Formats: sequence, C-alpha cells, structure tokens
Amino acid sequence: MENSTAFTYAPSRVKGILFLLPLCVGMIALEIYLFRRFDITNVGLQFFLLLIALLLIAVPLVFLLYRLYSLIFSFYRLERDELHIQWGFRTEIIPLNAVEWIRRPQEMTEDVPWSVLPMPGAYLGTVPVHERLTYEFLASDMKTMLFVGTSRSIYVISPEDPDAFLTGFERMLQMGTLTNVTWTSSRPANWLLEAWKNKTGRVCTLISLGLLIALYIWVGTRFQVEKTISLSFSPTGEALEEISSVNMLVVPLAATIIWVSGTVLGLFLFQRKENRRTAELVWGAVSAAVLQCLAAAIMNF
Repeated sequence: MENSTAFTYAPSRVKGILFLLPLCVGMIALEIYLFRRFDITNVGLQFFLLLIALLLIAVPLVFLLYRLYSLIFSFYRLERDELHIQWGFRTEIIPLNAVEWIRRPQEMTEDVPWSVLPMPGAYLGTVPVHERLTYEFLASDMKTMLFVGTSRSIYVISPEDPDAFLTGFERMLQMGTLTNVTWTSSRPANWLLEAWKNKTGRVCTLISLGLLIALYIWVGTRFQVEKTISLSFSPTGEALEEISSVNMLVVPLAATIIWVSGTVLGLFLFQRKENRRTAELVWGAVSAAVLQCLAAAIMNF
C-alpha cells in the first residue's frame, strides 16, 4: 500500500519465474556452446549450420527474456480514480468509473478464449470474440485470474492475492472518484512508431544498420580470399603468429550484439519523454561503435 488512496498489487510470479528462468538460462547456455563451436569450425556446411542455429535460437530467446522481464516488473495499481495496469512496455490506465464488473473465472457466464502461446508467467495478447467483445490478457497465472469488464474490452489480470485486490477495489468504489481520468492505452507498437518518427533515432539506426551490413560484406568477402591473418606485429612491423581468417567473424557478431542491445536500450529509454535525449545519445553511440568495428576489420583484414 502506497497511501490511503492507492494500492499496488504484484502479479502472481512464482510459477512464471520457475518456468521462464530455466528456459532462458538453458537457451543462453546453448547459445554460448554453439558460439564456441562456431568459433573453431572451419568454413563449410557445419559452419553455416551453426550460424543459422545461433540466429534461430536468438529469436525465441529474446521473446522469452521479454516475457520474463515483463513478469518481474509488472504491477496492477488501484487508485481513487483509475486502474493502472503495467505489463512490460504495455500500459493501460482505465478510469475507475469505466469498470463495470470484476469476476472470478468460475463466475464467467461464457467460455473464455485463451491467448496465443499461453504459458506460466505469460498469458498475454488480445483475443477478439466478435466486434463488440475483446479479451485483453495481461496475466501470469490461471489460478489467480480476475476478469475486469469495461465498455471497451474485458481485461484479464492475475494479482497474487485476488481477494486483496477485490477488497481494494470495493474500498475505492466506496471512496468515490474525484477527477475524470483520460483512458490511456499504450502499446509497444505505438511508441516504436513514435521512436521511428524521431529524426535522430531514425538516422542513427539506419546508419548503424548500413555500417553493420557493410561489415558483414567486408568480412564475408575477405575471409574467402585470405585464409589466414595476423593480428599482431613485431616492433619492425613484421606480421607475427597467423590465425584462421574465420576468427574475424567475431567482429561482426560483436557489432551485431552492440547494435541489438543499443537499439533496444534506446527504445526502452525513449518511452519516457524526459529520457528521450539520452535515448538519442545511445543510438548515436551505437553508430559510432559499429563504425569502429568496421574500421578495425578493414585495418586488420
């Protein structure tokens, strides 16, 4: 409880963390193993199969990491005038006077359509039933689910203690609302589009992506010509121990990690207006880092 007119409830997290965390750790370990194998494998069919496997595993890994992050940092807040639902980058602020009813699963009068890819810790997504009825899943545990009925949609949430949430809701209704709250719905797609409209972010992202592609093209063409390279030199300028040119692929892979993590960090910061200048600096730093990787590859390869 934050104060007498605001109550914050955490979603049910234990089952989701026990399910998602081992999955994420296992996939990260597999990525590390494949990367080590990739680093010592000669160019050939196995080499490219390992590269494809690295990329394919990275996609569901990012998906699961986001779901784990959302589960840990999400909350449901009841205030005197609103119900604030925060799930990852998804925000829903519902005027309290727009909530028509709250029901437990056994009290629902019709079958509930489940969201896509439901799993412990992540029952998420929008499920339209017909043009006037949509379910918005922002929940983590089927056993603690509550259905919040409004004129726009039915929101499915799962506070860790449903009874405490219902008690808090009744308390807010008894107190009555003081102001009219604007119904706010913020989805990741909305601020992604807004970030794309930011000139600095767009230019920096396109430049860094172009540099990254150029880096892959340069390294990919060079290691077909140069079978070995030397990354160290004697005081007189003579090349010392040579290594396989395939090792230079570590440079574009490192640049890819920098590009992805920097772009995501910039988008995360861009959500808040007061952090948008910082987000622009991050995107600019990503461009500079990828440029340095390209320069290093050209100088050493």
